[in-house]
Amino acid sequence: MNFINTSIVVLTASLALLTLHAEDNSVPLSRLPIPLELMPPDIGESDSPSTPSEALSSVPITATNSPAPALEDRERAELSLERQEIVSAREQLRSAFRANPADAPLRARCAWFLYSNGFHDKECLSLLEESLRNGSASDPAGVFNAIIEVRAELNLPTTMLRNPEQKLPAKKTIVKSTLSEMRVKKHSDSKTIAKPVSEERFRRWVFTPYYSYSYFNHGRQPWQEEFAQILYKVNKRLILGAEVDVMERPPSGTNTYYSALFSWYLLKTLELHGKISICPAPTFAATQIYSGGAAWQALPRLGILLDYQHYNFIWGPIDQINPGLVWSFNDKTWLTARYVRGWAFYNLQFNYYSTALNLGLPGNRRLTMAFAYGTDPDAQIGADGTTNTNLSPAYTYSVFLTQPLTRDLNLFAGIQYCYRLTQYGGGELYEQITPTLGCSLQF
Repeated sequence: MNFINTSIVVLTASLALLTLHAEDNSVPLSRLPIPLELMPPDIGESDSPSTPSEALSSVPITATNSPAPALEDRERAELSLERQEIVSAREQLRSAFRANPADAPLRARCAWFLYSNGFHDKECLSLLEESLRNGSASDPAGVFNAIIEVRAELNLPTTMLRNPEQKLPAKKTIVKSTLSEMRVKKHSDSKTIAKPVSEERFRRWVFTPYYSYSYFNHGRQPWQEEFAQILYKVNKRLILGAEVDVMERPPSGTNTYYSALFSWYLLKTLELHGKISICPAPTFAATQIYSGGAAWQALPRLGILLDYQHYNFIWGPIDQINPGLVWSFNDKTWLTARYVRGWAFYNLQFNYYSTALNLGLPGNRRLTMAFAYGTDPDAQIGADGTTNTNLSPAYTYSVFLTQPLTRDLNLFAGIQYCYRLTQYGGGELYEQITPTLGCSLQF
């Protein structure tokens, strides 16, 4: 049966997929930590501070517009940021800005700090909009997109501010025109100016198919798997989805899972998710799988994961609890570590350990490397019709690469190697190599 080994394939592919559209929140929360930064991430290198302390110290301070209390507050905010004390840093930056409300660069930094650290409230919105109006925003396009996002989360009307990336066509100078030509041009220009600014299209659907093929040694027949997932974003907080997973494992036959799933942000830092899978005619798969869990952003760079799964097999149930931690080094690189404690077939207990490192590469590419070790419950039917249940340990290594092809289409490919041991003695039971190829499309 080797159900955990199969789930590692799906998990590793999912880890690669969960990073495809981080900017649009198109998939359930996986990497919780929000990057700690005071400046927009895409400022030019010549003007961009490399650390939070440099970002704060780069604000010009003069005796006329920066009193001593504001300077002290900025220094305290710098220390709080170095210690990752986000709430304290927010209060200190607020105090510095209240002491010097005319400091436009400080306003822009406060606005981006609140936005990038998840404080999406009316205060954040007001500072963002004022920064865009007075031209103090270092990245006007990024601030405009942030305003759209915060307004949507607060259920406010669309902003009346103009997208900085959109420019009106330049008016042509008319040297000599008839009265009728001038009327036509005036009417045309007024239409152009009155045309509402079009917002970026909200992509509600994400379609993810993949195919994998497993090779074995010692004369074992190969396996195949065809998987497809469709996700629908109801709004910024709720995602609904469905899956079809076809597994071909000779000589046991072909089993198909049909699944329904959801992901819901109960709070800005707390995501709940659940999934139900059913196999109508199983020969090696579970008849039903029930799973659910939560992901909580405990600190700006630390996330806590907790999941539970219940499998109903014809040989008996399997239950497992999966706690885990996520540490974000930056917005594109993070490390996930998980532990599995399980109970199988009424009398077996097992443990499983896994870790995955997601690296952001140039060109928005992603590299996911994973390792897992632990025991795997298995069941075999003997010649006399009796069922033999046992545990077999295994080492599993996985590497996946995600390559964007267009803004909405991403290709991912990877390979998994599994070295499985016998239950007793620790000798080799078999080796398994599984290449996987898939894509993810937003529309």
